[in-house]
Amino acid sequence: PYSPQLNPIERLWKWLKDEVIANVFHKDQNDIAQSITRSEQYVLQHPDEVLRRIGCTA
Repeated sequence: PYSPQLNPIERLWKWLKDEVIANVFHKDQNDIAQSITRSEQYVLQHPDEVLRRIGCTA
């Protein structure tokens, strides 16, 4: 069966939605895309922190 709580990528998507998209006003689609790009850059620059945040060990 499908168990999203056991899939690390689902926790990463939840973090993205909670921190970047939810409860944030974006003036247009380009603004959303820029926010997502900044989030991606953060993930690439801080992989150990991100892995800890989503419950994985580095």
